[in-house]
Amino acid sequence: MNIFACFLAVAIVLAGMCRILLWRNRAASKSHNALPPTPTQKRKLPQSRLETGASLLPLLLLILLIRSFGWESFHIPSGSMTPTLLKGDFVLADKFTYGFKNPFNQRTLIQRGHPQRGDIAIFHYPADDSQLFIKRVIGLPGDHVKFEPESQTLSILPVSARAGDDRMPLPISYTPPVPADHLGSFNYGQHLVERNETLGGITHKIQQDAARTADTGQFFHQEGLPAGEWLVPEGQYFMMGDNRNNSYDSRYWGFVPERNLVGKAVGIWLSLVKQDWPWPTGLRLSRIGPLN
Repeated sequence: MNIFACFLAVAIVLAGMCRILLWRNRAASKSHNALPPTPTQKRKLPQSRLETGASLLPLLLLILLIRSFGWESFHIPSGSMTPTLLKGDFVLADKFTYGFKNPFNQRTLIQRGHPQRGDIAIFHYPADDSQLFIKRVIGLPGDHVKFEPESQTLSILPVSARAGDDRMPLPISYTPPVPADHLGSFNYGQHLVERNETLGGITHKIQQDAARTADTGQFFHQEGLPAGEWLVPEGQYFMMGDNRNNSYDSRYWGFVPERNLVGKAVGIWLSLVKQDWPWPTGLRLSRIGPLN
């Protein structure tokens, strides 16, 4: 249940009641304009309060419509999407891309589009709907995804290739690693590296620790497949963070049903320098802009 949407709905109801009472008071005032007011005609609420509450109704409705069917802001609390998204970034999510959602539980009312490989998607964590995750879409329905822990690389056999005779995998390429130069680019004293990953023509940066190897024993195991390989079910998606050594993603807990999708992250509208303490220490203006 979306708590903010519930509070917003209650505020809309109260503002609507104020508008109804204001209309009734005005109508009563016109019909008894020639008569002096009596004690029983005294209003329970001052006129100014009714006018203030009624004036908020259009704004509250607009906020609910934009937040439910248009755009919503989300805060990045961790480094699982580094270097694409840093802790302290505020992203704008386009909810219209994946369809119209129920504003109270985010369930799809009208399907408009589907996630594409490379999208940065915001979704409800399948094991706990109260948690929102943000990851990159790696595997589409029907894809056979393989993650190689030694080289920290991906290979994907799309459903179209699996159905054909040539069984051509998705073209995936990686640039040579270079030292990461952003805040938080150290892990256990080891300087992390960045490289470009291109999945079927979609290029984005990823962060890796060349000295660490993922433990496949902790991976989500799909029956009939070896560790580190997954066959994405129909209507579900395989998600990974761009910080490949520090991301709790589909490799560990499985797939994301399409009904769990909230929206597509399209840009950074604010970026604050955040450390371990609660208050920001600076503003990263250079990070504001559209996402790949």
